Amino acid sequence: MAWLRRYWLEVTLATLLALPWLSLFGLGSLWLWQNGRVIEWALAAAALGILGVPLRILVRRRAERRLAEMKAEDAFPTDAWNTEETEAWAKVQALARRTEPLDLDDRARAEALAWEVVELVANHFHPGLPDPMARVTLPEALLLTEQVAGRLRRWVIQWPGARRIRISDALWAQRMVDRYGAGARAVYNIGETIYRVGRMVNPLQAAAQEAARYAAGTTGSFLSENMRRRATTQLIQETGRAAIDLYSGRLRLSASELAALARADAADAEPEAPLRVLLAGQVGAGKSALLNALAGTPRARPGKRVQEHRVESPGRPPLNIADMPSLTTPAAFLREAVRADVILYVAAADAPDRAPDQAALAALATWAGQKPRLRPPPLLVAMTRTDLAPQATAVALAESLAVPEESVIPLALPIGGLERLWAALLAAQDAARLSRHERLLEEAAAPGLAAEAGQALRGGWGLVRGLLRRDEKPAK
Repeated sequence: MAWLRRYWLEVTLATLLALPWLSLFGLGSLWLWQNGRVIEWALAAAALGILGVPLRILVRRRAERRLAEMKAEDAFPTDAWNTEETEAWAKVQALARRTEPLDLDDRARAEALAWEVVELVANHFHPGLPDPMARVTLPEALLLTEQVAGRLRRWVIQWPGARRIRISDALWAQRMVDRYGAGARAVYNIGETIYRVGRMVNPLQAAAQEAARYAAGTTGSFLSENMRRRATTQLIQETGRAAIDLYSGRLRLSASELAALARADAADAEPEAPLRVLLAGQVGAGKSALLNALAGTPRARPGKRVQEHRVESPGRPPLNIADMPSLTTPAAFLREAVRADVILYVAAADAPDRAPDQAALAALATWAGQKPRLRPPPLLVAMTRTDLAPQATAVALAESLAVPEESVIPLALPIGGLERLWAALLAAQDAARLSRHERLLEEAAAPGLAAEAGQALRGGWGLVRGLLRRDEKPAK
C-alpha cells in the first residue's frame, strides 16, 4: 500500500491517539467503571497524547519539507511553458499561499475557489477583454475535460475501496447524513455535556479525562488542518495548471493531432519528424562547407531558394537542414528563422563586417520579445575559419552578436570542432521540440483559408453521405 508507506507517520500518530478510545469499546467501559480504573485509563490516554508530541513535531517538519518540495516542483512548468504561462503560474501560486484552508465539506467555497482560479488565469491571458473566461473554442473545452477526467481517474483509483464502492452507495450515505446527521450531532452533544458534568463527582478523574481530551483534540486539529491545507493547495494548483493549458492555447490540438502536424511539417513523414535546422549566414561564411561536413558528403547547391537536406549520421538523430541563401536582409532571415526548430547561424572568425550578422540576430531578438507566447528556437553560432584567424575568440564573437558565450562553437572545417557542434545540437533537442510544439499550436489557432475551405467541404460531404445512407432502403 503506497499511501501507507508514504504517510506512516500520520497513520502511527492517528493510531496512537485512537487506541485509548478504541479500548473503551473493545475492553468495555463498564469494566473500567466497576473496577475503579477509569482514572488510570484517563491518565494513560493523556500520557499517550503527550508521547504523540514528538511525532507531531516530526509530522510538521515533514509537512514543511514536502511544502518546500512542492514549491520546487512548482518550477517544473518553466521548462515547458513560455514567459506568459510562467507569469500566470506565479499568480496561481500567490493565490495558493494566501488562501485559507478549505473545510472538507464546504463544497460551495471549493467551487467558488476553483472559479476564482480560472478567472485569474483567463484575465491574465486576455486582459481588458470582455468575457475572458469564454475565449476558448468548444474543441479546446472538450479536450480539457478529457485530460482532467483522465488525471482524476488515476487519482481516484488510489483510494481504498474506490473500485468497489458504487455511486449509489455514496448517495445513500449522503442521504442518511442529510436526514439524520443534524439530529445525531445534537443528541451526541447533549449526551456528551451530561456525561462531562456528571463525572465532576470525581474531580481528579474528570481532570485526567479532560487532559486526555485536550491532547487528542489539539493533535487531531493539527492533522486536520495539515490535510485541509494540502487539499486546498492541490485544488488551486491543478485548476491553475488546467486553466493555463486552456487559455494559453495548448489544447488547440491533442497529442495525436500535433504529431500529425509535425509529420506533415517535415519532408518525410515518420512517428516524430526530425528537427528542422536553419543554416544561415553571410556570403563566404562557410555555410556550404559546414553542410557538407555535417552530411558527410557534398550536399551544398548554391541557389536563390531555401533547400532542404535530410542528414543522417550513425549514432545521431536525423536532421532536416534548411540551407537558406546567403544573408541579404534581416527580414529575409527572420522569415525563415521563425519556422525553424533550431537556428545554426554561421559567422566566419575573419569576417570584416559584423553589421549584417548583428542586424539579423537583433531582428530575431525583437521578434522573440514581441511573442511571449512563443519560445524562440534555440540559437547556435558556428564560428568558422578559426584556423585562418587564430586571434579571434568565441568570447569576442559572443559579445559582438549579443549571444551567450556557450552558444558559440569554434570550428576549423572540415572536421575541427565538429563533435562539439553535434553535442550542442543534441543538447538543444528538448528546447527545439518545445519551440516547434508552440509554433504548431500557434499555426493551428489561425488556419489558412484553404484549410478552412477543405474542412468545410469534408464536413459537408460527410453530411451528404449520412443523408444518402439514411435514404437507402434495406435489402430484402
